[in-house]
Amino acid sequence: MRKPKSTNQKVLNATKIEYKGIQFRSKLELFTYKQLQEADIKADYEKHKFVIEDGFKYKNPIYKKINSKKNGSSFKKGTELIRPITYTPDFVKLDSNKKGFIIEVKGFATEAFKLKWKLFLKYLNDNGYDVDLYIPRNQGNVLDTVNLIKSKLNE
Repeated sequence: MRKPKSTNQKVLNATKIEYKGIQFRSKLELFTYKQLQEADIKADYEKHKFVIEDGFKYKNPIYKKINSKKNGSSFKKGTELIRPITYTPDFVKLDSNKKGFIIEVKGFATEAFKLKWKLFLKYLNDNGYDVDLYIPRNQGNVLDTVNLIKSKLNE
């Protein structure tokens, strides 16, 4: 089976689609949204941004290769401001005690996603979150996810 082509960690085979004024990144995310609505399960879509690691300024010199060979060097010396590592799950339901669920719809998981997901799990553990996590990969998984959430809400 051939992997989907990706550019800049974005899967090219995903089709962005708008529904009720919301821009979904894939048809599977839209399907999930509709199933949650149908089951009367409230969850925010891409509204929770978690800062997994704060940004910082690297204090030592960084030598970057440049295309120009001015001054006899192909490297440029500088410092660098490193942006924070953030993570925005697809669907989130959290109460004030950091309890709830998170759904990350993932048809195809890139290597970048796998690494960031591990960092996100550590962040949740270290910061007192008590959430169930779901990663549906297809419509059948989405239906199972919705049923699991419904059964947990009815407990």
